[in-house]
Amino acid sequence: LSARIDSHFLLQGERRKRGQIMSLEEFNANKSPVKDFYHGKTVLLTGGSGFLGKLFIEKLIKCGVREILLLLRSKKGVSPEERLHALLKKEAVFVNYQQQPELYLDRLKVIEGDISRPGLAISNDDLDYVIKHTNIVLHSAADVRFDESMKESVETNVRGTDHLLNIAEKCANLEVFVYVSSAFSQCIKESVEEKFYTPNIDPLELIKMMENEPRLDELEAVSKKMVEPWPNTYSFTKALAEEVVRRRRDKMPIAIVRPSIVTSTYADPIVGWTDNFYGFNGVVSGAGTGVLRIFHIRDEYKADIIPADIVINGTLVAAHYAAKHPTEENVFNCTMDENHTTWGDIRNDCLSQKGVVAVKKSLWIPTYNTTRYYYVASFLQVFYHLIPAVFFDLVMRCRGEKPQILRLYRKVHRFSDVLRFFTNHQFQFATKRMRQVVDGMEIVDRHLFPCDMKSVVWSKFGVNHIRGCRVYLLGEPWDTNEEALQIYRRRRLIHLLMLGVIYSMYVVVGLRLLEAAGVPDLRSFLGCTQFA
Repeated sequence: LSARIDSHFLLQGERRKRGQIMSLEEFNANKSPVKDFYHGKTVLLTGGSGFLGKLFIEKLIKCGVREILLLLRSKKGVSPEERLHALLKKEAVFVNYQQQPELYLDRLKVIEGDISRPGLAISNDDLDYVIKHTNIVLHSAADVRFDESMKESVETNVRGTDHLLNIAEKCANLEVFVYVSSAFSQCIKESVEEKFYTPNIDPLELIKMMENEPRLDELEAVSKKMVEPWPNTYSFTKALAEEVVRRRRDKMPIAIVRPSIVTSTYADPIVGWTDNFYGFNGVVSGAGTGVLRIFHIRDEYKADIIPADIVINGTLVAAHYAAKHPTEENVFNCTMDENHTTWGDIRNDCLSQKGVVAVKKSLWIPTYNTTRYYYVASFLQVFYHLIPAVFFDLVMRCRGEKPQILRLYRKVHRFSDVLRFFTNHQFQFATKRMRQVVDGMEIVDRHLFPCDMKSVVWSKFGVNHIRGCRVYLLGEPWDTNEEALQIYRRRRLIHLLMLGVIYSMYVVVGLRLLEAAGVPDLRSFLGCTQFA
């Protein structure tokens, strides 16, 4: 099976012929309570240019929404409209765009704005349009950088959520406000229930403090004390944003969805799709390219990862439920606690693809090692990362190229430090309410909106994930895999020869040391007359 070229990594038209993509006709042929809830509605979507946002767009288009109001800002001199058109043309996840571009363009309306700006920086005309037409708000925008400053995290994650809620309150036809949070917003607790938690800091007071304190150095010094015991500003501000949402629950139907570490898609709309190197994707891509060779992680611990399409479908189903049951405490933990795997099992599933999947643009062959001890990992980074980096940079200098491997490893180590908290702690997430919603779905909705965590086969996911990272992140078409394998085999031979030389040197040095220490008859015992 692994040796075959899987159909979902061929061209889009070939995938469609082989039945890997559910056509719009197939999707719309079914009457469905969840699909009917979204059909003909206007959805205000934040974070539409992000990973989850793109998947929300694709799924909502299939549901036949009247319109998606996409909050987008200008970026690097590119207008929001130009950014949207570039996304639609570039991303493989928009599986129907090439055949039916009007299906997307007629239903996507750009609302120029910025979630980090006061009032979201929306024009009066656009604001009037949003208030008049919006039925559903899907708030998935966030500053996901774990090492971001407190001020910027608060502006985006907390104040942005508060100002979006101000707009939602004015929407006369609003049916539900959905906030995509994070399971790690409450990571300071060993067991996280599906309920609201009150933080020890008033989020609105913190917003005022951030706006009124002009000296960033003093602000960051105070912020470090505030964040404790949260591991980073991302988790901390997500917890505060949940409190901002909770305070509006008497004004509108709300739902909070808390996904864990989001990875590539399991099957919907295509297998193995992802678009970023965050979190687990970065680990797999780094290991697959031979860059990440040692990682601080507890292999026996539960891996709190979840496929992106499970999150998207689960969020849409939870929003439908919350709209029908507005008085309930609609907090949903979207995690894999009912069907979990371990970091070690995922590691083995991915490493099983060595010699089957390869990357042309790799630094070296995959030699991914793990340790549960921080200081051991730090020590081994010198030998596995820094010394080879100096060697590769020296070679690049000799060839007249700009050295960049050492700089790359500085980024890798910062990335590893950010993830260390999550890969060396175990969390328990209650999923009773999410399970209740999934079990209550009609059969047709289970088919159209697959979000049952128990349906995930982890060995299958691991294989597809590493292939998806190769194709969609590293940009290497699947038909180049055989060429990459030839490079891998040559490098593997060189790698084994180098190991043979190094280990032989260890043996020679060790024997000489033993001989110098006076170990009797060592050479005759080994049948040697002379050491090389």
